[in-house]
Amino acid sequence: MIGSWVASLPFGIRKKSEKMTEKNIPEEVKERLRWYAEQHSISEEEAAKQYLEYIEEHLGIVNLQEEDEDFLVDAAETFVVERRVMQSPGGNAIEWCGCFIAIEPKMRDKRPKVRNDALNQARKDLNDAINNGVIARAFVENGVWMLEKAHGIVASTQDRFVEGEDPWFLIRDSGMTLALLQSNPDWARHGEPIAPSLWSRTYRFYGNTAERFGEDLEMIRIDVGGSSEEDVSHSVSFGQPCKIQLRPQPANVSEGWEDVYRAGNNFFKNITYTNEFVEKEDRPYLKGENLLSGMNCYVSDLTELMEVYQNQSEKIAGFDNPIGPLVCVKGKVTDINRSGYETEYDPWGKDFTMRISSFGLQREYANDMWRREVSVRVHGFLGDKCHGFDYEGREGWKPYAVKSTVYIFGRLGIRTTDDGQVPNIKAMGIFVPARLAIPAGEGGETTLDQFGGDNQ
Repeated sequence: MIGSWVASLPFGIRKKSEKMTEKNIPEEVKERLRWYAEQHSISEEEAAKQYLEYIEEHLGIVNLQEEDEDFLVDAAETFVVERRVMQSPGGNAIEWCGCFIAIEPKMRDKRPKVRNDALNQARKDLNDAINNGVIARAFVENGVWMLEKAHGIVASTQDRFVEGEDPWFLIRDSGMTLALLQSNPDWARHGEPIAPSLWSRTYRFYGNTAERFGEDLEMIRIDVGGSSEEDVSHSVSFGQPCKIQLRPQPANVSEGWEDVYRAGNNFFKNITYTNEFVEKEDRPYLKGENLLSGMNCYVSDLTELMEVYQNQSEKIAGFDNPIGPLVCVKGKVTDINRSGYETEYDPWGKDFTMRISSFGLQREYANDMWRREVSVRVHGFLGDKCHGFDYEGREGWKPYAVKSTVYIFGRLGIRTTDDGQVPNIKAMGIFVPARLAIPAGEGGETTLDQFGGDNQ
């Protein structure tokens, strides 16, 4: 019996697919597809459809009767594992609502030791490394990337060979073409290729699940992983209400990691900027300025920053100086340097500076050039790629100028001047309300006069 999905196709396409039906699928393949269907909350018929499309597109199989059953089973395993890991899960993600508040500058590769250990084994004795299940030899056969593993040769999960393009798993080292394998038997991809690098970057978010959004808002860290630096380095809109997909936390969370969540698969593609997760009458309260000023770390008065640093800094082992707290502040921009400075201390290779002030600071320190403004250092990725110096209006992103009102989230610190210590901020997120932004080219004086009567 031909499945309904095939029957619904135009006749020309259906004729080509008649030999690729669920009727011809071996039972061991069906067993794996049933598991896949359960994981993705789809019918077994839909799972079979996806499998048949997959092996035709990636392996060139158009007639099941012409293929060895063991090969079809192996292809099914690569299909269900790859799709389970590489695509958005069907039921194991949780949805959070709120807004992004920060992106941290640092990235790290979590896989250098695993990669280097496997490569060292391969350089010493390739056959031994293969038999130990830590690496596979990759080669092209009949236009398809193949993998030589401990238990034989199998087709990879990739598209056909394309001159000049390497598949995502390929490592070229010492004249060898290799694939790093998942060697931990407790993991889903045991024995399957894994990316040579596993990059990670932390984003910060303020919100909660839709059910709890009105009761309790939390500031959390989101660990975003990917096989390249580009995978974990996407621009997000700070202060804009949105919905995101996260993975549930494990049952036993390690101390100090209670606020950390792992990003769901296809994390950035699944971000939805919307305010429709609350009732219509409550949506005006979701403006970025309302959300950010409601955080526990919000400091409403810039004159209090030094006191906040002294009272909330922590002494951490391995660091000579105390680590200042995370803060969110509001201020008027008095100076912007958009060209940036080259530095070896920022992963992006450069950073930027700006200064902010307020009526309170200008009034209290009118004659003190060091204290009437707060210096803000903006990390390279935030300034270059995350609209650190732009605001989002009806016509899209535009640069803002001095006198604009900004909300800055970052790490509070101190710097030493000729007149003593003054506070500064290492910014990780910047939000500019469009109605309080001054478009670049329209900025004015940055003297005390701009703060007259303005309680900013």
